[in-house]
Amino acid sequence: MLVVHEIIQSLEQGKKVIVDTSMLGDQAELLIGSIITNRLLETHKHAKEDGRLKDLPVISIVIEEAPRVLGDEVLRNVGSNIYSDIAREGRKFKIGLIAITQLTSVIRKTILANMNTKVILGNELAVERKAIIDSASQDLTDEDRNISSMDKGEAIVSSNFSKFAIPVMIPLFEDMVKNVTDQSNRRIGIVT
Repeated sequence: MLVVHEIIQSLEQGKKVIVDTSMLGDQAELLIGSIITNRLLETHKHAKEDGRLKDLPVISIVIEEAPRVLGDEVLRNVGSNIYSDIAREGRKFKIGLIAITQLTSVIRKTILANMNTKVILGNELAVERKAIIDSASQDLTDEDRNISSMDKGEAIVSSNFSKFAIPVMIPLFEDMVKNVTDQSNRRIGIVT
């Protein structure tokens, strides 16, 4: 458990921690994530009791393929889990959840309702667009066709922190790196 303690300590110091579980099986990956997240929540609960929570940074947990842990079927079979607990009450303890999915319709509405900000990318499936629109903070009914036809890098941000949904364009990472590299090369005199 020393490694888990070091991860929590690093997070509480404001560092970014990436736990690469890509080489593990599904169950091992979920187990490791659950152990770390459980310990983090317990640590923050104790910090709140002791009056130290205000000194800790906000921590965001990213979960890829969110229906594996937030899907209605999963939660019906196992009850709540640490990720659904974080989605419902994490903000009280300065812990947020970034849930990544293409299948919004399989995540419980109560969990979706507790997620403040949604970055909506294009989705061609009508049932998924309906779930996205139904869970948005703003009325996106008129955006159904736009959501179905958005291109790479295009998104709509829906948040209860904004009065209206915000269309955004996200540049391709490779283009950003190339621009930074080109500018750096120009500054030092390298011609490409």
